Amino acid sequence: MKTNDEKLRETLKKQIEVEKETTEMVKKAEERVSETAVKLAFMEIRLDSLKHQMFLEGFLDMLDVTPCDEWSAKAQRYVDRVKLERTVNSIKEKEIEMLSLAKESLQNTSDPIAGFMLNHLIEDEKHHRDTLMKLIRIIQQSPLQSVKAEKGSDIVCED
Repeated sequence: MKTNDEKLRETLKKQIEVEKETTEMVKKAEERVSETAVKLAFMEIRLDSLKHQMFLEGFLDMLDVTPCDEWSAKAQRYVDRVKLERTVNSIKEKEIEMLSLAKESLQNTSDPIAGFMLNHLIEDEKHHRDTLMKLIRIIQQSPLQSVKAEKGSDIVCED
């Protein structure tokens, strides 16, 4: 009988394959059209599928390639989390500028397709920022050492 962990890995691998197939199918469709709005719609779908594929591959790596909790690994996790927070804080300023420019562009267009796409971009950016901030909080709250030790300096490695 398969464990839940094995079932999860199988499901993730299937999801990755579906995203790869979708990306390739949409890429071919995108290459066969000439209307810019249609190309942009296909690009949106393709990039979204590619993002999902890469995310799922990373998630699978996170499950499969968890390093032994040596002190250097714990220290690196802490440093990486600080880097993540600092980088995202810097990006926030760019996002504010991007949102402002997108809203300005929206005010200056009467084209319904362009208006819809700009609104989509604005909403997607807001949603992305909210999701990313939630993810950062979860990462920061998770322990640096995934295995409970008897004292903080203990390094627990499974054989």
